[in-house]
Amino acid sequence: MPEQIDTQNEQPIIKERPALSRTLIINMIWSLGLSLFWVVFIWNFWDKGPYALGVNATVFFIALLAMFIRPLYYHRQYGKKDLYWIIPLGLIALSFLLYDNPFIKIVNVFVYPLLIFLFVNYGFLKDKEKRYWGTTFIANFFSRFFSLFGQIGIALKYYIAMLSPKQRKGTARQVVLGLVLMLAIAFIVVIPLLSSADPVFGDKLAFVYDLVRRYISESAMAKIIFFLVFSPLLFSSFLAWAREFDYEDKEKGIQVDSIVAGIVLGGVLILYLLFLWIQIKRLWVGSLPFEFRETETLVKSGFWQLFFLTGLNTLLYFFTYRKTSASVQKILTVFTAASLLLLASAGQRVALYVINYGFSYEKFFASYTVLYSAILFVWLLYSMFRKERANIFKFLVFLFLWMYAIVTVLPVEQFIMRSNVALSKRSESRIRLYELTMLSPDVLDLVKRYRNEGLLKEDWQPWIDEQEKRLAEKRWYEYNF
Repeated sequence: MPEQIDTQNEQPIIKERPALSRTLIINMIWSLGLSLFWVVFIWNFWDKGPYALGVNATVFFIALLAMFIRPLYYHRQYGKKDLYWIIPLGLIALSFLLYDNPFIKIVNVFVYPLLIFLFVNYGFLKDKEKRYWGTTFIANFFSRFFSLFGQIGIALKYYIAMLSPKQRKGTARQVVLGLVLMLAIAFIVVIPLLSSADPVFGDKLAFVYDLVRRYISESAMAKIIFFLVFSPLLFSSFLAWAREFDYEDKEKGIQVDSIVAGIVLGGVLILYLLFLWIQIKRLWVGSLPFEFRETETLVKSGFWQLFFLTGLNTLLYFFTYRKTSASVQKILTVFTAASLLLLASAGQRVALYVINYGFSYEKFFASYTVLYSAILFVWLLYSMFRKERANIFKFLVFLFLWMYAIVTVLPVEQFIMRSNVALSKRSESRIRLYELTMLSPDVLDLVKRYRNEGLLKEDWQPWIDEQEKRLAEKRWYEYNF
């Protein structure tokens, strides 16, 4: 029986047997294939961590991205400007193939699915190029995300419809399907709960688990369970997100009370100016104190100042830009310039810290955050003098996407290693190169070269042995360039 569509919510209403179109079948098989690929080629991630991600992760994430881009193209909602988000998402997936950097890889595993959700749904948004990314946009995208859970039951019905026979002569297949579901529920849920409730019952059925373990390992069972859960979850995300959606834009004409906004902006601005006036002699720190703890406190306080004030200032800008009187907008311009000055101070402190103590993951990405914030504040200041209304949140997100994508395909660890070796040659340097043993095999050949040149004074052989062992234990699909 064909499916009916609720035009208001755009959700399939399943009655009796859902109709299986060619597109649905392709994407069900696609979801099954991705789940099977993870179980076969990425399963070592649970034991080895990010070092198990290489060729396998690139193939998986590219295939995941393609799963959503395909319907975007066939529904004729793809445009050339979609390359602005497709290309950086492709670069992030490619980064697994390029480097072993564990810091970036582990961040990718969590950030990449969120980026796919955001930009795939943006791709299916009606009149997406004209939309303002405001509070209405954010609220509707949150709702869109949680619609995934409402599609899980529908996805399961589609899978059952694909596996179930259409005629009575398929009774044997129905019996097999029923037995499989019954055994899965019994072994995964019912028996463990009853055994915990009555240990005697658990002892009586212990031989059943022993019999299962003799033929099926715990690892195999874990893979089967993961496969059975992950497949419908992926297909549910396809049902929820791979379709056009629209919403009423309520941002137009919204105004913020100019008196309230003026008091808030003016008060914060006065505090900033007072702080700059008091700190004018210490603001541009020319040198760092010798004690590491004092240096760390000075610089980190500057960086957290940057971090929190950047967030606060961006929020104040977002909620007052073009929503108040002209006089308040002038205050906002001065406010943004003062924020940029505070940012420059914090950036200079981080730069001094790096010059004296060298790079680490933390200091490299802190420096990169300073650069991101600087670009954002310069753009915000420029936007105050434009006639067109700036799409603030959209610029912020796209800037993050591109800068994050670029840093994932840069040789970050090689940059850290080379920079620290170069900076350590300064007479006043306080860099300890042996602290770089936190780095991955990305710098293995570089370390061997520097050691042969006599630039590394400590004993790096244990680290070299550990990295060579790590590489030797990799399977072919876990390698990268």
